[in-house]
Amino acid sequence: MRELIVATLFATALASSSAFAQSTYTHHKWCLMLGSAQECAYDTLSACKAGKHNPTDRCVRNTAPMNH
Repeated sequence: MRELIVATLFATALASSSAFAQSTYTHHKWCLMLGSAQECAYDTLSACKAGKHNPTDRCVRNTAPMNH
């Protein structure tokens, strides 16, 4: 019986934490391309350009997320 209660509490905590993570998602409009990596954390093109580290970095429009 104790294992069932612990498993239920664990499942409830896991479900609530993933629901919380989904509710705080913010889709940013611009991504900074850093070589093969990307950092999609910018709402404006000017903010993205300000985040550039070197001349080869570039800003691209972030595509719409598939699941949101």
